Amino acid sequence: MANKDKDLISSIVSTNLNDIFECEHNIEYPLDSVVIDKLRYIDSKLSESDDDYQIYNYISEIKFLWKEIISKSIKCLRYYDKREPFMANGEKKPTAYGVEELSRYFEKYIEFETMLYGSNRYYRDHVVHVFRTWLLGVECLLKNNARYLEEIKIGDEAEINNFEKVSIWSIIGLTHDLGYPLEKARQIIGKTQEMMSTFVTNPNISMDLSFSGVQNNMNDFVVRFLSSKMKPRVEDGVASYVARLQPKYYFKFQKSLENSKHGIVSSIIIYKILNYFLESDYNINEDYTFDEEDKRQFYIRREILRAIASHTCKDIYHLYMSSFSFLLIIVDDSQEWGRKRISELYTKDTKKYELNTISFNFENENNNICHIDERFELSHDEAALAQLLYSLRKQCEVYMEIFRDGQDTVNRNFTFVKNCEIKFGSNPAIRFNVNFEISNTTVSTFFVKKNYTGTINIDNKYDDDFVKKSFRVDQVQTEEIEEDYRRTKKYSIPL
Repeated sequence: MANKDKDLISSIVSTNLNDIFECEHNIEYPLDSVVIDKLRYIDSKLSESDDDYQIYNYISEIKFLWKEIISKSIKCLRYYDKREPFMANGEKKPTAYGVEELSRYFEKYIEFETMLYGSNRYYRDHVVHVFRTWLLGVECLLKNNARYLEEIKIGDEAEINNFEKVSIWSIIGLTHDLGYPLEKARQIIGKTQEMMSTFVTNPNISMDLSFSGVQNNMNDFVVRFLSSKMKPRVEDGVASYVARLQPKYYFKFQKSLENSKHGIVSSIIIYKILNYFLESDYNINEDYTFDEEDKRQFYIRREILRAIASHTCKDIYHLYMSSFSFLLIIVDDSQEWGRKRISELYTKDTKKYELNTISFNFENENNNICHIDERFELSHDEAALAQLLYSLRKQCEVYMEIFRDGQDTVNRNFTFVKNCEIKFGSNPAIRFNVNFEISNTTVSTFFVKKNYTGTINIDNKYDDDFVKKSFRVDQVQTEEIEEDYRRTKKYSIPL
């Protein structure tokens, strides 16, 4: 398997960015020469034959890029804000206030992550992960002559350029997990309480991590901000906009905050720390109006906050493929390669993961297609195979929920397809091809094809009962298929 980190970085640094980002002024933005040069340095140190953990040797470079990219993103967004002086006055340069404080928080996050590994035996890295998520998202936006970047829309189809789009994505991708410690802190406290109970009767450890007083009011303001939209208004022949709260979004995000989901907490963190968000205009009073640029800037900030909050809120369902909320969910789930777990301190993980492709097809505007293709290799650990099959079913259920039918979903214009090939064992290997398709026009499907070249004993060992037990279902529909001279069975899994 090729080194995925090198593939992504090489793809980005080899892209002709001048064709995508055209500007007559020399401005800072997330893919300017400073960032590209640092990416080239990492690229030069990585080899295609390196394992997936090699990137951890460049934590210092990743920390530099994390801070630098966020800073450049804010500067770029401020530059194109027509209410600010920078486009009109070339002598003035935007500053990213609050990034230093956010960077200090990120340093504390990195230190705290050693404790988070103890919160759950399956806890995975979230420091290198956000950098990889950002890389994967950038690669998706830029490939095929930046087709996805061109398709991305925000709010009421507000006019945003490619510089702004990549800046919006950079803040989303690099900050979407900042609230993770609070979500996991309850588990750490719970485990501490369990330990103390062995020698202290009813240990008095508070697990109340809720907000109160002014903090709760501040958090509620942020939730209202990302739960609102702009409505046009004409008065005395003058067109303007007013902000209106969307009650369903508001309640769903309140519920997410009540459960300390790290998406909504991450949104609150960056709103409170970064001046870029503190300077946001927002008021739902009838006499508080917004002009066209006010509306545009509202939607840019709301898009960042809403995308981050939505990625851990399954109550929100998605209508469009060409949104940053959709992109974050897809690449965040797909960033599976090389994520360290505490269990690997004791036993070597025999499972290998390879993300082949994420493709976005916009050829048919009434039925766009997102297709993910990935591959696993496992040894003869049957328990790990069964757990992987079950986790794919659970993942399908999550996608079924967030891409579910509901109000206005008649307007949904995409089909989501995921295919996962699992190679299990060797001499001969048995393969499971898991496929699920969530369609906007037909009934969604989930099935697995099992094929092998060995004896009938292989089929008897991994028979229908094994499939039903792995997916934890009572029955499956079985179909014999002749395919490339391999013995193949197709199992349709009920949803």
